[in-house]
Amino acid sequence: MTAERVTTVSGRHALLEAMIDHVPDLIYAKDREGRFLFANRAVVTNNGFSSVEELIGLTDVDIHGEAASLALIPDTEERVMRTGEPDLGFEQRAMRGGVDRWLMMSRVPLRDTNGNVVGVVGASRDITEKKASERLLQAQARILQMIVAATDIDHFLGEFVEAIESLASGLNCVVRVYDAAPGERTLYASETSTISLDLVDTISVVDEPSGIAVPSEGSVFGSEIPASDGAPHGFVWCMLPDRNPDAGLVEFVAAAGRMAGLAIDRKRAAAQILFLADHDMLTRLPNRRFLDTKLPEILESASKASKAVGIGFLDLDNFKQINDTLGHSLGDELLAKTAERIARVLQRGDLVVRVGGDEFVIVLECQQDGFEPRLEEIRTAVSKPVRVGNYDMKVTCSVGMALFPEHGETTAEIVAAADLAMYGAKHAGRDSIVTFSPKMAEDLRKKFTRIEELRAALESDQFVLHYQPQVNLDTGEIFGVEALVRWQHPSEGLLGPGEFIDLAEETGLIVELGELVLKKACRQAQLWRQLGLAPVKMAVNVSPRQFQSGLVAKIRDALDETGLDPSSLEIEITETLIIQDVDASVIVMRAIKDMGVSLALDDFGMGYSCLGMLKTFPLSCIKIDRSFLTNLPHQSKDSAIVSIMIQLARSLDIDVIAEGIETVDQADFLRDEGCLYGQGYYFKRPLDALSLQMLLK
Repeated sequence: MTAERVTTVSGRHALLEAMIDHVPDLIYAKDREGRFLFANRAVVTNNGFSSVEELIGLTDVDIHGEAASLALIPDTEERVMRTGEPDLGFEQRAMRGGVDRWLMMSRVPLRDTNGNVVGVVGASRDITEKKASERLLQAQARILQMIVAATDIDHFLGEFVEAIESLASGLNCVVRVYDAAPGERTLYASETSTISLDLVDTISVVDEPSGIAVPSEGSVFGSEIPASDGAPHGFVWCMLPDRNPDAGLVEFVAAAGRMAGLAIDRKRAAAQILFLADHDMLTRLPNRRFLDTKLPEILESASKASKAVGIGFLDLDNFKQINDTLGHSLGDELLAKTAERIARVLQRGDLVVRVGGDEFVIVLECQQDGFEPRLEEIRTAVSKPVRVGNYDMKVTCSVGMALFPEHGETTAEIVAAADLAMYGAKHAGRDSIVTFSPKMAEDLRKKFTRIEELRAALESDQFVLHYQPQVNLDTGEIFGVEALVRWQHPSEGLLGPGEFIDLAEETGLIVELGELVLKKACRQAQLWRQLGLAPVKMAVNVSPRQFQSGLVAKIRDALDETGLDPSSLEIEITETLIIQDVDASVIVMRAIKDMGVSLALDDFGMGYSCLGMLKTFPLSCIKIDRSFLTNLPHQSKDSAIVSIMIQLARSLDIDVIAEGIETVDQADFLRDEGCLYGQGYYFKRPLDALSLQMLLK
């Protein structure tokens, strides 16, 4: 070979060696004994040498010791040389550069010019970042799959910790959850965790990661687990020993924390939906649906064991007035506190359910002291003074009691019996306990019958009006009448309002009945005018339900239909009706007044006596309730109250009518105090239309 040829070959070898040295991949050649024959600069520096000459002749075992054997490098290379088959794309953790450094290694046989295998050629590429990205994607997919599958939160967080720890060798992860539901853990750590027990105990009680002392032997990082409302569900805490985490790992843990927040949100939302299906949102007590499911099981179990079960139906007394006067928010607060008081008195195996409004059903297991003493204990607890908002109040309750199987064998029967007994307690004066009796069921049957009769009476117009004169106390002249409804029952004769008005209110039939009475009264007043009788004002009572059901339009219709002059009509309302919604009531009252119809405030002094609002109400008249007249003029307190009422009304230019005058002394006292008008048995009892017509003549 000529010198020029040698020089050319040598130059090419130098150029090739220089090119390979600039390749970032690790490229080398070894003989059959695994000794390095050649290596590029990347191999030299990767193994801690300064020059390739230091490396030539050494084996991986010489350089790395047992680690090379554990990595199976000699075995793999020996197989390639023995079989002549290449080994391509093998991923392996690097022996240098950190525990999470990975290489993709390829080996091919090194052959001489005759084709004989004389060694091995290897190339390795650093795939650390690729492996890290793959681990992040795998962990992300694992977490997202569990979210989509709505995995049980306990299993989810256990898998979540393992997914995080798979991202880096030696990484420890702990998840702390605040306000865990009963039966759920507050701390999640893997079984392979190397965190000390003392540190785990610390993490399990802190409310934020900043309260955890950072170990000196590692780097600590983590993320909050945010809830949908912005408050934290807890946090993810990670510790990486002997090194700092890369930015990608820290960022992923933060994203994973948000994914964990979604999973906990979903779980708690599902748990809340499931809870609310069987529980009342306000009091957190079981609801009627739960009762309908659970009570049959309780009764069946008691039946098999030949045991009794006590059912209490508890209703707060006058709760509607509290709601109407103080507002629904304070009413709700009272209900919540009532529920707490009942629950505190119950014993193991008992049950309390809110079935609606201010009604609670209490299920008591058989005890030696019986059921009534235990219900009495509950009644006493509920009736103790309570602070609601800025008010101190004492709210009583009425309780009905029924016994299984004595008073019913099914859920519907036993609850209905207790409900009936509760109404018995209401009718007995409230704040008491009444036990169911068969007579109550008979009374209920009669009530249902009466309701149907009442409906039929409205359809066939069985109602008539009687009229009580209203007189001038000075002259005795009749200036007006109050229309009072009577029921001409086909078999029972003439029935007073006490026999049916409350039932009409309860069923809502009072609206239809009130409209009927209004038209009859207007028609009669117009008839008397047409007969040439002295004009009298027709006073008609309206109920709260009528007031809330388009009363203005109904008054206008009655006047248009009968032709009665609006000035001849007076509408009587009560204080309790107005106080339910003062602003709305004033609007209705002004609309009535604008039609030319008078307004009277009935039963004045018996409701809330909102004296400060009298100047706002467009009233023509107030009617002093008969209860203030009973002891006149001998009872000084009643006399003083009546006198004040009269003076107050006169100062506001409002007329006063005293109801229920029965004696001459009462009439004289009222006249002397300045009351101009009155009505009562002293003057006339209510008369039918014809009798009053004769009187007016």
